[in-house]
Amino acid sequence: MRRIVQAYNAYAMVIGMTSYVTTGGKFRETRISQIYAVVMNAIALTFLPMGFWRSADLMTMAEWLPSYMWIIPYVLYSINYAVIAYTLVSRCFRDAMLLDLQIIIVQVNREMSRTGKEMNSKLRRMFALKTFTLSYLCISYILVACVYQWRMPWSYILYAQLVNTFLTIQIVSTYFYFVSFWQIARGYDFVNQHMEDIISDRSMDSKDQVEELRSLWALHASLSRTARRINRHYGPQMLATRFDYFMFSIINGYMGTIYSKYDHSASVEKIYGALIYWIRSVDFFLNDYMCDVLTEYQRQTKCYITEGKMSKELSSFLIYNNSMRLDLMVCGLYPANRNKWLQMVGSIIVHSIMLLQFQLVMSTK
Repeated sequence: MRRIVQAYNAYAMVIGMTSYVTTGGKFRETRISQIYAVVMNAIALTFLPMGFWRSADLMTMAEWLPSYMWIIPYVLYSINYAVIAYTLVSRCFRDAMLLDLQIIIVQVNREMSRTGKEMNSKLRRMFALKTFTLSYLCISYILVACVYQWRMPWSYILYAQLVNTFLTIQIVSTYFYFVSFWQIARGYDFVNQHMEDIISDRSMDSKDQVEELRSLWALHASLSRTARRINRHYGPQMLATRFDYFMFSIINGYMGTIYSKYDHSASVEKIYGALIYWIRSVDFFLNDYMCDVLTEYQRQTKCYITEGKMSKELSSFLIYNNSMRLDLMVCGLYPANRNKWLQMVGSIIVHSIMLLQFQLVMSTK
């Protein structure tokens, strides 16, 4: 798993999302990486508007898109550019969080190695699924120009390749958000596992038990502080990304429905686009689901503790744990969880139906 994260951190550095490189399991920043990130950011912010404009022009000339919907590609690409620009401009805030996260990762790894604990299988599956969706989307976005626009002039293909490569910034940014909370959830899961072992081990000396409880308390507090900082720094970006995904789902769902009825296009192209649409939905859902899992592990009840085994230190830890509530609010507006995801999906369906009704009315005139 460490190599997977390192590989995607290297890819993020290549496209200018971060100036930190991973060497020896640690994040490091050099003068060369700083200069490279600034240059890549300048290239993206300078050339992307022209690339988006040409891509929108090309889409409006498509036979399958109704003429009265000419503005849709421009709206979609304008939102894409605004989100990408904000992601690149706010790079320094995300980079600052990498160092805080590195401290937590080292602490959790050290404690798990010392106690011989294994990672939760649920977290393993979530990490594997998120890595699959990210890998599929990045590869698919990069190959879009080859699938849909290979008949175009080379200038259009180069601009399309530039656009689709930098569009992966939106996907990679949510991956860092997911992995950050995934590491915090891994720490909370370790605290819960080790706490149960401490309580159930009757042979442990009371002094050793107190030391272990204090160590867990300190780790739990560090995890909570880091989770709040991550949520605060990533909040505006995830709000912008959610809006981008909301518009992406509505507009691409509408255009995909029209394109699926177009007889002069290959079935492979239709399936290719549909898979990108649905896998990106799964990829974004995993972000909200990860927030749910994180709060679930942080609030996990200690039902295995009985009153007869209660000690002063254990009682204090339980009071702290029960009073500590980790509410992951996005910019203080709404919680990131599965319920909010379902509400968003309901809004996407409603707005998509409205567009399709408009399409039916205009097509009969």
